[in-house]
Amino acid sequence: MTSSSSSGLKPTACRTIISISLCVLSSFAIFIKSHAAVKLTTLEAIKKKKELVVCSESGYIPLEMKTASGKWLGFDYEMSLAYAKELGVKLTMADTKWDGIIPSLISSKCDMIVSSMAKTVEREKAVAFSDPYYNNNFLIAVLDTPENRKKFAKIENFNTKDIKIAVKTGSAPDLYLKNSETFKNAEIMRFDADSDTVSAVLRGRSTAFIYDTPYVQVAALNNPGKLYIFPETFDKGDQFAVAMRKKDTDLVSSFNTFLANWKKSGGYEKTMKYYFESREWLSLLDK
Repeated sequence: MTSSSSSGLKPTACRTIISISLCVLSSFAIFIKSHAAVKLTTLEAIKKKKELVVCSESGYIPLEMKTASGKWLGFDYEMSLAYAKELGVKLTMADTKWDGIIPSLISSKCDMIVSSMAKTVEREKAVAFSDPYYNNNFLIAVLDTPENRKKFAKIENFNTKDIKIAVKTGSAPDLYLKNSETFKNAEIMRFDADSDTVSAVLRGRSTAFIYDTPYVQVAALNNPGKLYIFPETFDKGDQFAVAMRKKDTDLVSSFNTFLANWKKSGGYEKTMKYYFESREWLSLLDK
């Protein structure tokens, strides 16, 4: 009697069982590999790790700012916090310099940019934008003196070679000035920080500074009697929106749904009034 007959199994039967076992193991391995290869979307990853990371550059009052102790304040921060709560995750703010904020998003150092970013055709080449959440215009301010109020009666009065206009490098007003005929004869002074544009006027380094409506108004409020805001806006301005990676279509859709619902619930209007109409938050900056 052969060894195979003593085992009670024929050689062909052994090969069949082994083949089936190998087939099952192979199929299981393929199943595991295929599922491991499925990459989570950014929205799914946010929910899984229970954290939403937002890139924002602090210092743009009253939308994104920090108190003396480093606590975040501002409309954009409150909106980000409300969205994080909607997702059921914690919010982490990544303070990011403006010139590196889009690269930081693209390299996945954050999930989205919420930093008063204007939605422009040029930026849309690199990122996807949410629905707009703020309509913005540009204003120009000078030292508040009788001479300046008389001299700058018209917007054309700023368009001369002896006028120096301060602007933040890379900001929407900066992009506007590069292509505008309105101030083509004036000298444009570019600064890295928002506050430097105001300081340049207060210290006499520049004649005027140009920035978005909320920032100019708050700058005048923080320097009572020192700044005169030219009463007319000189450009239709732009719209602020949240920036996300182009591939993150589900995240864009999710945020747009949140924004629409936030407006319907009254949360948007309440937050707008707090930061743009009241000045209660000013006392928190020193804490």
